[in-house]
Amino acid sequence: MTRPRTVASELLDVLLLTTRAFRRQLRRVRPPIEITQWALLKRIAEGPSTMSALARHNATSLPTISKSVGMLVRRGWVERSADLSDRRQMRVRLTAGGRRLLGTIRGNSEEVIAGRVAALTQEERNRLMSSLTRLTEVLAEEE
Repeated sequence: MTRPRTVASELLDVLLLTTRAFRRQLRRVRPPIEITQWALLKRIAEGPSTMSALARHNATSLPTISKSVGMLVRRGWVERSADLSDRRQMRVRLTAGGRRLLGTIRGNSEEVIAGRVAALTQEERNRLMSSLTRLTEVLAEEE
């Protein structure tokens, strides 16, 4: 019988290996992008957001998120505009360049990991997919 703690330990090891492969892809982008910046872009891609909402989502301060968003704006991946309902608020949204960047990074990363997963049998891939789907459901309950 496998204990939950053993599963958690194994999962953390797999996450580390996956994160390393993903970071290699992030370093290949020009200019390179940090994983925290990518995560911020992913959040913004879900729909326009206020700076306050981004700070809350990232559990960080408004000045920190403003600095991060400023860098994304300078790189042309994000744009800011005044909120139409509250002019004191700034809304942030992804640009076409930001969407292209996310797509490129995602595609390249999937290709690298798919190359590794191809070593599994079809049955192993099916079981893994089923487990990942269920794990996603369980972890999403926390959010």
